[in-house]
Amino acid sequence: MTQPRSDATFGAALLDIARHAPTPSEALRAAGIIDAVPELAALATTPQDPVWHPEGDVLVHSLWAADLAAIDADDRGLDADRRALLVLATMLHDLGKPDSTQTRDGRIISHGHAERGAELIRSLGERLELPGSLVRAVAAIAETHMAHVSVRGEPSRRAVRRLRDRLEAAGTSLDDWGVVVRCDGEARGAAARPDASVPWRRVARHLDSR
Repeated sequence: MTQPRSDATFGAALLDIARHAPTPSEALRAAGIIDAVPELAALATTPQDPVWHPEGDVLVHSLWAADLAAIDADDRGLDADRRALLVLATMLHDLGKPDSTQTRDGRIISHGHAERGAELIRSLGERLELPGSLVRAVAAIAETHMAHVSVRGEPSRRAVRRLRDRLEAAGTSLDDWGVVVRCDGEARGAAARPDASVPWRRVARHLDSR
């Protein structure tokens, strides 16, 4: 009799896909991971405001973003560990939307989804037995991936330094955050947005030069 696959087994498969699969979305579906992990399955039943996300539900968006991150990592020849960080961070950046999405005045909103997503990433990472250092980095990116939304134009040096330091304390970087922000913006179909991380990374280059 075939034994059911354990959370740790799914975690190992997820990590291998993030590290090596040319198209993570296809590999995740083929491995049955989306249906097996409730937090991922919930993304498929969570709608998004079509004004901002005409591409479809949260799962469609998240998998598209993960595929874009894989392309970025491969194009730059990044090592498998860095690739896994970028793919998982883009795949899971909206993990909090199922718990935070509601309809208000006819619009679909998801206030607080970044913070809730970070909580879920930490608990999911522990259950799937993913490396703790990887989980901390992925959670930090997810928790801050909306930081640029509250700033119009060029962010202040103080805001950039605070974000950079927070990410580095979690074992990641503003550059990694920038990849997730860019892929998030591009994986919106007709509503694709320019790379919102550009001004943040531009300011960061001058933080220690004065």
